[in-house]
Amino acid sequence: MGAEIAVKRSNIVSLAFVIIVMVVSVASPLSNANAYRWVDAKGQVHYSDYLPPQEVDKAYSIINKEGVTINTIEKAKTREQLAEEQQLQHERAEQEQLAHKRATYDHILLDTYSRVSDLEETRDRYIATLEQAIKVAQRKLTDLNHNLEKVKRSSANLEREGKMVPEDIGKDSANLQSQIERENSFIRAQRSQQTEVNEKFAIDIKNYKELKSAQQKENSGNARN
Repeated sequence: MGAEIAVKRSNIVSLAFVIIVMVVSVASPLSNANAYRWVDAKGQVHYSDYLPPQEVDKAYSIINKEGVTINTIEKAKTREQLAEEQQLQHERAEQEQLAHKRATYDHILLDTYSRVSDLEETRDRYIATLEQAIKVAQRKLTDLNHNLEKVKRSSANLEREGKMVPEDIGKDSANLQSQIERENSFIRAQRSQQTEVNEKFAIDIKNYKELKSAQQKENSGNARN
């Protein structure tokens, strides 16, 4: 009987020891200052005071000795993800720069003009200046075309008379044609600039009206308060 009781007691002690060992084994990863927790590819959770090299680029947590997560490391990003982030940052920086330029320009717009008619008068002066340059070029173009016709008639008369056309006449004709093309190109550029000025001031006038309206509302609200 005494032997049987001794055996039972021995079994109980052994069982208790096994339980203690199991508890210590489970808790031991959390007893260190820097324990790691991660989930493997199969979904199994691991605790250890040592992070395997193959897990470094994956998500994991750092746990203190009280078992509290003190830091969470995200999974390392791929090259594609990093490139996408850089692109987004670049686009965001460009948008911020554009917004800053727009705000600065709006401020200048309000400081420069007192009313919409001021913008319209400034626009009209620009258009008139360009138009004057076009008229000067057109007069020059008329003279060039007239001179070219004279050279062509002179060359044609010589050919009808069976005479050789001097080399100088050919050079004069080519030079006049080149000048005519330059003047035509200049006129086209001035017309294009007139269009750009009209479009720019149309946007400025629209923005100016909106800015003035917002400014008036803000002033009205401040007056009521």
